[in-house]
Amino acid sequence: MTCKTPEATPDKRDLILAASQDLSAISVCLAAIGGDLMMNPNAPRRLPDGVGHALEWLSVEIDEEM
Repeated sequence: MTCKTPEATPDKRDLILAASQDLSAISVCLAAIGGDLMMNPNAPRRLPDGVGHALEWLSVEIDEEM
């Protein structure tokens, strides 16, 4: 039994490109939020720096996978 490679049709490529752009935008937002959590000691609802570091890490992981 052999596996066939799926054909990359233009609509599938467009869908993959759109998803990639969405992930990139999410990554930028996560990095900004993480940086703000770590660098803004006057934030009204200060969260632990660990949350900021976790968001920074997640944004890097998304960028590396793309």
